[in-house]
Amino acid sequence: MNASKLALPQHFPPIDTHPRDDVDADVVIVGYGPVGAMFANLLGQSGVRTIVLERDNTPHTLPRAGSTDDEVLRVFQAAGLVDQLLPHLDLGQSTRFISAHGEPLVTMRPSGGHNGFPQLAFFYQPDLERVLHEGVERFPHVTVRRGVRVEALHDDGDGITVWSRTADHGRQTPIRARWVVACDGGRSTVRTLCSIGFGGATYAQPWLVVDAKLEEPLADVSCFQFVGNPGRPAVTLPLPGTHHRWEFMVLPGEDHAEVATLENARRLVSPWVDPQRITILRHIVYTFHARSAARWRSGRVLLAGDAAHLMPPFAGQGLSSGMRDAHNLAWKLAAVIAGTADPAVLDTYEQERRPHVTRMTRLTRLSGALVQTRNPRGARVRDALLKVMARVPYLTEGRFKHHLQYSSGAFVATGRRGGAGHVFPQPKVRTAEGRILPLDNIMGDGWTVVGRDLDPQIHLGAKGKDVWSTLRASYVTVSRPGNRASRCEPGTIAVEDLDGYAFDFFGRHGGDFAIVRPDRIVFALTDIAGLDRVSASYHSLIGGTAAIAAHTMHSRQGGVRLA
Repeated sequence: MNASKLALPQHFPPIDTHPRDDVDADVVIVGYGPVGAMFANLLGQSGVRTIVLERDNTPHTLPRAGSTDDEVLRVFQAAGLVDQLLPHLDLGQSTRFISAHGEPLVTMRPSGGHNGFPQLAFFYQPDLERVLHEGVERFPHVTVRRGVRVEALHDDGDGITVWSRTADHGRQTPIRARWVVACDGGRSTVRTLCSIGFGGATYAQPWLVVDAKLEEPLADVSCFQFVGNPGRPAVTLPLPGTHHRWEFMVLPGEDHAEVATLENARRLVSPWVDPQRITILRHIVYTFHARSAARWRSGRVLLAGDAAHLMPPFAGQGLSSGMRDAHNLAWKLAAVIAGTADPAVLDTYEQERRPHVTRMTRLTRLSGALVQTRNPRGARVRDALLKVMARVPYLTEGRFKHHLQYSSGAFVATGRRGGAGHVFPQPKVRTAEGRILPLDNIMGDGWTVVGRDLDPQIHLGAKGKDVWSTLRASYVTVSRPGNRASRCEPGTIAVEDLDGYAFDFFGRHGGDFAIVRPDRIVFALTDIAGLDRVSASYHSLIGGTAAIAAHTMHSRQGGVRLA
């Protein structure tokens, strides 16, 4: 049957098959920084009743993080906010390592774009947070309460009570919720209340961070630069809107208070700019951490972002890792609340995310070791090696940062080359009407069954269709340019893969169909014969009373019963 009209997937809040009138919210988020705000957007988009508690009365007006990557831009896309964010980004910028004498040693220009965006993006954090906060205002079922401090938690197994008090020492107030997500930073109150350890290393080496507003961008600093000066290693970084950041190592024996004075900050930036012609917004000494919570779930409490893990900033992966946490956990929480997933699926959040955070922490520590070399002889050896590496694409194209993938968790693991647990790529695609869109815009914000030159609906049996109809999944068939499928079942969207990323993925991992989770991780990759079998594995790996009930109903009506 011909698909006569393009019908893009809509944003449908999942049906809550277990309404709870005894709670004030399905989820309480503690902390309204970037990670907490992203959680609020993703949960709001899924129809989850959410209350956000933030101790500060007003938004933070100074920058902290300054860079992110294509994976995180895809999370913003999933939250419906990437178009609002893009005008505030500096995209496709290079990273350069220069010697103490200003000689360029190696320039890294990340290539690829398999997620549909350049691999490196720089931002001014107040702008990024403004986009997130305005996004939350779309959802009447998401409430933000500022000036509130959490003081106690009581998890009785059937729900959790959060006791909080306003900053003006008002009366302690209880909030009854089904789940709590702690996004309240490295000094997390929630983590402390849950008696969760926070092990790891505190770097003995502090750095001075100087943020400034310039009259115009610096002509000779057009990209992120690591300055390998063994006398005082430094970083210089242009940010959007004529903002600029410098970072300087604090040397042994230096007094932190003296280093952090405005006069010293002006002195240190003077080789780059006349300090009298800029406005210094912040000058503060930071000590970097590499830590992780002993566990990321305690009953009905889950930790995310800096509350769960901290890493040094040298690879720009701190905030990025927190955003990945939000994308991974938000759909699972929404599914548990809707009854389409068993609460045990929440344990796969840490199972999937912790190893990836460990890899990113290792990357940041390696980057930091290169930057922080203070031995002159060691610096000369490093510089010589970097000159050699300047001809190696593995480094210059940023291939050392692996694509997002998980080794075990809520997916059908089928070996090293199986593709499950990997992020599914996002090519530009052309629709039957000639519209060119990113693939995620076609897939929507839920589950998707993607066929390579095949309509998934034609090859799914009744029991497989039961699973995906219960989850309101989208059906997509991708073809090479000029070969778009002309005959599809109603509801299947046929597109051409203009970049070839999806076809490359299928070619690399095999299979005819990819079942893609809401966070764009591949749940299963299979051929025609295995499509119903891997669809049935949803029940054993993720479960959920609503999905089981729908399947049982089909079985009673004569359908095939799942094992």
